[in-house]
Amino acid sequence: MPATRKKIGWANWSGNESAPSARVLQPQNEDELRLALLTAVQPIRVVGSGHSFTPIVSTSGTIINLDQMGGVVSTNPAANAATLRAGGRLKDLSVELDSINLAFRNLGDINVQSFAGAAATATHGTGQSLGCLASEITAVRLMLANGNIVEGTLEDNPDLVKAAQVSLGALGVMLEATVRVCPAFNLHRRTWAEPIDAILDAALVRWNTHRNFEFFYIPFSGYGINIAHDQTDASATERPPSEDEAGLAMIRSVRNKFKWSTLLRRKLLATGLKRMTAENVVGPSAKLLASTRSTRFNEMEYHLPVESGLDVFREVVSYIEAKRRDVFFPIEVRKTAADEGWLSPFQNAPRISIAVHTAAEDSYDWLFDGIEPIFKAAGGRPHWGKLHSLGHNDFLALYPDFQKFIGLRKQLDPDGVFMTPAIARYWEEGQ
Repeated sequence: MPATRKKIGWANWSGNESAPSARVLQPQNEDELRLALLTAVQPIRVVGSGHSFTPIVSTSGTIINLDQMGGVVSTNPAANAATLRAGGRLKDLSVELDSINLAFRNLGDINVQSFAGAAATATHGTGQSLGCLASEITAVRLMLANGNIVEGTLEDNPDLVKAAQVSLGALGVMLEATVRVCPAFNLHRRTWAEPIDAILDAALVRWNTHRNFEFFYIPFSGYGINIAHDQTDASATERPPSEDEAGLAMIRSVRNKFKWSTLLRRKLLATGLKRMTAENVVGPSAKLLASTRSTRFNEMEYHLPVESGLDVFREVVSYIEAKRRDVFFPIEVRKTAADEGWLSPFQNAPRISIAVHTAAEDSYDWLFDGIEPIFKAAGGRPHWGKLHSLGHNDFLALYPDFQKFIGLRKQLDPDGVFMTPAIARYWEEGQ
């Protein structure tokens, strides 16, 4: 076996997926990675931080963790570009970039994921003119299952890059990626509670107005929380401790005590949200865009056409408040710019993303029974790392370049080394 760190068994962050018999290898460098690919028990899957909820990493073979293969390789500030080792965690890469006065242009809700994992699943933040993390990739360097290395840029091998931007780890192991970055910058962050109808009336304008805008709706409250970020030259201010976890505990407690009365629950939640301490702070982008999430959950998120996204949100809320009194987790709504990645949910058009969560210990079958049909009927594309039931035929209809991706996958991994039964549902006809 490879001379690398090893253990048996793996589970994801929320605990809904596991591979108890898988051999987990952590190579320290490319030579050890190559040896692992050539000698390890197949099928082989590469894992990031485990913040996805789908079964495509779970395997009876081998899981490769790239935590020891991170860091910034080089930068070109004049071109606003940086080359990163793809195993690095976003939070660590952000610190390293900041030390040389650079930053990611945007980040998602959390930053504990590996760069490779976040890109491979089209993880995104929010912003009318800002794409998902994968869309920032302009060049890639991959190790194939046979140990060979392929690389390309958008200029000399655009098909490879557009396929590798969002690949679910199906093409090879991403070693390095060159990404668009920008000079480090501060953001002015504002949060405030507001009746949900007022938020919906203003949402499209706010996406146009603010660099980053999103909102959370608190089920059974009639209220949501706006979060807006705008670039500023102002100096950083002191940020009070986050109230997110305390707030989540409060709305869970109200659910537990007053699930029998939606009227009383609505009154109590609305009163609490009206008294919410609004944020008005300035700080480095990497510290304000991403949040700490210690309460574990499972999640379904779909990306909807902009013209129907807010109506779909209303339909989701109506379903939950009519049939699911057990739901308490906030519903998150964001917007992301269009890109050209072959498997990017944002390919060819911007999308409004709606994310519905359940506590990790709770059943989430109702997401498939009640929420997913709403998303699918509206032409939604699922987040690749979050709960969904779609297969090959669905994706063939949703993605214009899906067949091209399958062809390249067969070319780069002809023996199916990176293929498990769960991910085969995506690539094989009739699924």
